[in-house]
Amino acid sequence: MKTNKKENIIIVASGTGGHIYPGIALAKEFESKGYNPIFFVNNNHASYEIIKNSHFQYVAFNMIWLPRKLSFSFILFWLKFNFAFLKSLKCILQTKPLTVIGTGGYLTVPALLAAKVVGRKIFIHEQNTIPGKANILLNKIAAETFVSFSFCEEYFDNKNITVSGYPVRSDIFDISKNNALKSLGLNSDIFTVLVFGGSLGALKLNEIAYNVLSRLASNNKAQVIHITGAKDFERIQNLVGDQAKYKIFAYMHNIAYAYAACDIVISRSGAGTVFELKALEKPAILVPYPYATDNHQYWNAKEIEKMGKVTVIQEQDLTQVKLFEEIEYLKRNINGIPVKNTEKLPQEIICDEIIKCIKY
Repeated sequence: MKTNKKENIIIVASGTGGHIYPGIALAKEFESKGYNPIFFVNNNHASYEIIKNSHFQYVAFNMIWLPRKLSFSFILFWLKFNFAFLKSLKCILQTKPLTVIGTGGYLTVPALLAAKVVGRKIFIHEQNTIPGKANILLNKIAAETFVSFSFCEEYFDNKNITVSGYPVRSDIFDISKNNALKSLGLNSDIFTVLVFGGSLGALKLNEIAYNVLSRLASNNKAQVIHITGAKDFERIQNLVGDQAKYKIFAYMHNIAYAYAACDIVISRSGAGTVFELKALEKPAILVPYPYATDNHQYWNAKEIEKMGKVTVIQEQDLTQVKLFEEIEYLKRNINGIPVKNTEKLPQEIICDEIIKCIKY
């Protein structure tokens, strides 16, 4: 592995965008302070595509989720776990990082254990209201644990915890609404709705949102930016056809343009999404993923619902009538202009705390 003369910091982020994007926000902050971030990522499609579109150096691993039942996959998991541990150990010895930081996913366990074995201080960041099992385990040996939500603290034994918030991508603040609309080929005089279901998409949300919004678009009452996810792109694209006011994408790496262009958002409620909506003060309709571990997306959504511009619909209650009513309600009650929070960003808080800890 190639390294440069700058001091290295390894960021371990596996799974979907919910773990990768906060890692990238941290990496940019460390880079601005003169450090060289190196990513450890899983080679699944979601992780790999996101990290390839960043300029950061990375090492790809082949990990799988821990099966719940004893099976061949369970044995395979432990074989891959041991291989990931040894590969992490080798990479850490080669790069000599100042520290190793985990932002979530099963890869963080072998990688951070390897870092601990060779005497590196390790840090973790938990994005959700209810922490994952990997972070609950790693908290016991971490120098410090950063959490997005304050009441997440109660789940951890090691109480060396900092409530930092979620590292939000700073580029979401950098684009004007007019420039975003122009870039996407949309009209500045029409109410604009952004729909997305996260890195993997959402079949029911996609279908119901299309049925409601395509009628609004055909009547010139709305224009739509719909990010379907790769799995559902072809199906929804066939439904959309050549509707000029209905823009469809399988994925959008620079979602800053979609955020800037839209008046309201309809989406899942991963931690990254809810904190970006909060930072931008965007009105939103959130439909939590019903099978998320410990139902954490529901609790994420309920936390941001307190903001006042957000409504939560559980997927079993999602209908065309309900979605239409909530869109009309938000459309009538939109107020305020999205502004950048002038307080210190979470990535600045986290980076400052980590640098202070490893240097003293």
